[in-house]
Amino acid sequence: MDSFMSGSQFGVKIGWRVGIFISLTLGFPFIVYGLVVATGARSIGGAAGALAVVAGIYLKPIIILGFLVSLLSPCWKRMRSLGLPGATGLLVPFLVLMDAMYFFVAGAHWGVAFSLGIWRVNLPMFAMVALAMLVAMSVARVDDRPPGERFGIAGTICGFLAIILLATALLTAGTTWWFMVKIWFMSPGGPVARIPLPALLLHWASVIKPFVCAAFCVAIAVVTYRSRSDRGGRSPGGSGSVVRPPPAVSPGPSGAVFGRR
Repeated sequence: MDSFMSGSQFGVKIGWRVGIFISLTLGFPFIVYGLVVATGARSIGGAAGALAVVAGIYLKPIIILGFLVSLLSPCWKRMRSLGLPGATGLLVPFLVLMDAMYFFVAGAHWGVAFSLGIWRVNLPMFAMVALAMLVAMSVARVDDRPPGERFGIAGTICGFLAIILLATALLTAGTTWWFMVKIWFMSPGGPVARIPLPALLLHWASVIKPFVCAAFCVAIAVVTYRSRSDRGGRSPGGSGSVVRPPPAVSPGPSGAVFGRR
């Protein structure tokens, strides 16, 4: 998993994965309709709706999980190629996972959300941040200098905001996942699931969520711009050669060209 991956290679790999995932999400109603027609459930009263619910409950998690797994290797390799720890690339699938509830309900039969007790889903802000990260990772320039020298204070701020974003995601979407798991696996007639965190903390986490997402997107945009504007980096094609300006030349007295020292 440590082989070099250029920005163009990463963009192509991620583009295919994101495109297929969006196509399956938007086209899921047509997939369900095909199953209903193929099984002949339309001719049986109530069978079509039941099949749509079952298909949503069992097929949607497979699609989402497959997409998350497909992001692991490219994101790891690209971050390693950028000179950063490969584990930082795992923030992308983690953010998508935090909004997986949205993609689980999107395009599915209304009975899927009703049967699982999902009454409302929020705008997938974390998934939008993950998409911004994918774009930044695609266009960022590889540089041989240490990360601290390349990004400066912008890189430090970006890392600090990444920690806050991670904590915010765990306090908002993470607690929602914990609550849903407790509901799904709680024995009938058992106690009501409770979130073992102060309500005020969860409230403020939801309040600052859009601001943290916006600030992190601005930070990665600045870091990406610095990687593209500074000299000394490798070409986006990944040839490994260092881009240096040509030496200045001046004509000699006899008309010959000599390099200036």
